[in-house]
Amino acid sequence: MSHSLVADALYSAHKARATGQLTLHAGGRQARLFLQEGNLVGTQLGFGFQSPAQALLQSGRVGPEALDALWARGGAGAPDEDLLEVLGMGQEAVVELQVLAHVRRLSQLAEASAFEPGVVEEMFRPIPGTRVVRAALEPVKAQGAAARVYRCGDVAACGPWISDEAERGFLETLGGFRQPEGLTPAREALLQVLGREGLVESLSVEEWEERERARIAEEARLAEEARLAEEARLAEEARLAEEARLAEEARRAEEARLAEEARLAEEARLAEEARLAEEARRAEEARLAEEARLAEEARLAEEARRAEEARLAEEARLAEEARLAEEARLAEEARLAEEARLAEEARLAEEARLAEEARLAEVARLAEVARLAEAARRA
Repeated sequence: MSHSLVADALYSAHKARATGQLTLHAGGRQARLFLQEGNLVGTQLGFGFQSPAQALLQSGRVGPEALDALWARGGAGAPDEDLLEVLGMGQEAVVELQVLAHVRRLSQLAEASAFEPGVVEEMFRPIPGTRVVRAALEPVKAQGAAARVYRCGDVAACGPWISDEAERGFLETLGGFRQPEGLTPAREALLQVLGREGLVESLSVEEWEERERARIAEEARLAEEARLAEEARLAEEARLAEEARLAEEARRAEEARLAEEARLAEEARLAEEARLAEEARRAEEARLAEEARLAEEARLAEEARRAEEARLAEEARLAEEARLAEEARLAEEARLAEEARLAEEARLAEEARLAEEARLAEVARLAEVARLAEAARRA
């Protein structure tokens, strides 16, 4: 069974937080991995055993020289206390490394598997499912493969699968597609599991180069489209600006035409007002001239009337004087008798004459006042 299929089984158990045993088969032998909520809590090996020294070697904690020294001291199966002190590790840490080494070897050798849910007994401190899955994906020896490029867009989301800050820094270098240098088995396994999680994208170099060529071509196409769109936009802006300029010129021309029409209409209105004022002035002058003429005629008529009245009065006076003279001549004889009566009559006649003259003078004055008031009213 390929190591990726063992990793699939462990990955599924981890994601489901499954509890039970995963039985692996190889050459008629069996090995069991006991899982509790997706974490590894025990093993029962019929194959795939790895010694603590092999686990330290695979993890990079010791080199071949240190392993040779263990062999020389007869402790190739397990590190002694002196070595653990040098490594700064405890026995539990060594057990965990050994269990992960078992998983790597089982992943390489197993030919079939079956998972059986159920209660399991904890044999050692639980090892997180993330570390177990990574160990199953990690080859025991570096395997030649086609060069690939990787990209990690969200390093923070990868936190559960990262074992230390060095791995975090490694992922942060993959912000864009690139081919990692000096890729270790552990980091290769990390990239594989993150690829399963959808947190890392992976392409062969050929696919990436093809994608890059397509991307560059697409960017060139989009740049050309953007350039043409910009040219079209500028042309449209120029057209709209020209239309706006022509519309502004037309508006100004229309305003000028309307202003000229308004000016000519105002001039015509003022000319008409001047003409009407002139006509009114002339009509007023004609009216005043006519009133003056009528007043003059009335004055002359009044003067003629008064002259006629004076003439008639004079004639009456002269006739009266003649009559009186005649009466005096005829009545001379009775003058003395009649003198007093005649004198009285003469006095009364004189008073009547004076009263008549005063009446006529008053009538003339009132007529003059009425004429002047009529003239003032008409003016």
